[in-house]
Amino acid sequence: MSSNEERTFNRLLDEQRAQNNPASVNTASEAEWRTKLSGKKIIDGQAYSADTFSKRDLPEKHRVIPPGVVVTKDYHHDRLNVHVDEQGNTTHVTFG
Repeated sequence: MSSNEERTFNRLLDEQRAQNNPASVNTASEAEWRTKLSGKKIIDGQAYSADTFSKRDLPEKHRVIPPGVVVTKDYHHDRLNVHVDEQGNTTHVTFG
């Protein structure tokens, strides 16, 4: 399965889960953010290409989490967690 097919599959799966479980408020949002950010480098300044995404365009409640960084376990249903690799490229997103 190609990466585009995998992203499409994951998006559709998340949408189906959201329809089957209305209590999961952030599932659709998580799928949307995954689509927006997948593989993109998160930067402080203005995004300058299709492969970059500016932190300024993330929701107010967010955190960018590099590998090996310790994070608090406090849960905020509306906080976007953007997990990145060593180069700052998005690997996955969650809410919490």
